[in-house]
Amino acid sequence: MADEKLNIDVLTLDSVQCAACGYMMESIAALPGDVQEMIVYKEWSIKNKSGIGKFLELKGRVLPTICIESDLVFESIIPQYEELIDEMAKRAPSPEMKERLLSLREKGFEFDKIQENLAKAGSGMSTRVDS
Repeated sequence: MADEKLNIDVLTLDSVQCAACGYMMESIAALPGDVQEMIVYKEWSIKNKSGIGKFLELKGRVLPTICIESDLVFESIIPQYEELIDEMAKRAPSPEMKERLLSLREKGFEFDKIQENLAKAGSGMSTRVDS
């Protein structure tokens, strides 16, 4: 299980300039360290080609959207902690990870490392600067 990771893609307009997109990224970045160890996540801004490509690949319909293991899960709905954990557990690659995620269901968001976690995910780094 040590090498297993859940893949989370966050489709956004731009998490820096769009408040809802920023909140969506923060909902992932505020997950506690125990959960952070089990996931890999990235922001995909449609302000650049790679973001548009990911939006089309995942068949995105609205922004912002959280995709877990390529499933569109939270479309324009910023999830509560328990909802995020439940949806990640449903898509966990192993029974052990599912059990571990569910054991953390009552822990709640941790806001002390949000900026560090957002930077790790490249949040706000993919905004187009050309016109």
